[in-house]
Amino acid sequence: MKILFVCNEYPPLPHGGIGSFTKLMAESLVKEGHEVFVMGYGNEAQATKADMNGVQVMFLKKAYSSKLKVLSLFYAYFNRWAFSNKIKTYAKQKQVDIIETYEWSAPLILKPKNIPLVVRLHGSNTANNEYMQKKKSSVFSRLEKRAIRIADHVISVSEHIAEITQKSFQIKFPYTCIYNGVDTLQFKDFSYTRDLNQILWVGRMHPYKGLEYLFDALNQVFEQNPSVYFSLACSINENYKIQLLARVNAAHHARIQFLGRINHADLPELYNKANLCIHPSLSEAMPIIPLEAMACGTLVILSDRFSAREIVNDNENGFLVNVLNKVELANKILAVLANQAQIETMRPKARGSIEQSFSQENIIQQNIQFYQSILNNA
Repeated sequence: MKILFVCNEYPPLPHGGIGSFTKLMAESLVKEGHEVFVMGYGNEAQATKADMNGVQVMFLKKAYSSKLKVLSLFYAYFNRWAFSNKIKTYAKQKQVDIIETYEWSAPLILKPKNIPLVVRLHGSNTANNEYMQKKKSSVFSRLEKRAIRIADHVISVSEHIAEITQKSFQIKFPYTCIYNGVDTLQFKDFSYTRDLNQILWVGRMHPYKGLEYLFDALNQVFEQNPSVYFSLACSINENYKIQLLARVNAAHHARIQFLGRINHADLPELYNKANLCIHPSLSEAMPIIPLEAMACGTLVILSDRFSAREIVNDNENGFLVNVLNKVELANKILAVLANQAQIETMRPKARGSIEQSFSQENIIQQNIQFYQSILNNA
């Protein structure tokens, strides 16, 4: 197969989950003997090409931009129109079998003729705002809705995000749910000595990650458990850090560690040395971090929102909690820490659930089978 991924955040460009996922898929498909192309906007003044681990990557020159709202709206359409035409030309030149893009910010708004288009739902701006009861952007809502409408096939990374997407755009469409995966060979229990007093948070410092609710709960946790401490692994936003610490009694600040950004290769050790990992996000499509932690046998306390119930069965392979209530959140953390025997019993169950439903190897094969079914039915 020849597959072209449309991606504006392909590493080493600044990226989030979409960029990481696309890189994983592209390189895995190459290892399986398929020919893979990636095309997106880069940071260079002119277009560049590169072979990255067998993936043929083309970064186009930086998109037009403007601080003037009227022009920025114009460019939002103009850039995507021009980009879609370049994709069409490139795909024809390379004789691509399948094109895949995503709905978030809608990088592709024109469908190349005679080539099946797959749109993967990672969580659009519109769906996220719907779920968070925030005002929708009229521009992005139109663009993202169009991206879904032109799709021949839709993949969703969770049942949750498919449901919210259909609700937010008030449309119905068939889809196939294929979860994000985790490398269970890289992320596993390495039998490090665990610090039973450490609870770990890994992620991005953003209000949607639920950190404000977590910090509101810390006063009670610290007062009732004199040994526990929290470590946060992320790039530090100093202003936001100050705001978060202001929610906690200054006497407890020494029990909060800001570790800074941790290289992905070093995360398995970090997970392995922590007793628990907490993920209090308010909105996610299918988060990778709790999957990585669980693959390492590190139990997670998850916000009982987004797709959490597709990951965790409460008190079986992890814990669910209402993070919007600081007392409930604090009590849950304290109750879990008070029963270390239960934690140890559940560690293999956490690992087993990841191997069964979220292993990278299985997820890659599910995607390949999906692509092949498209071509077989063409």
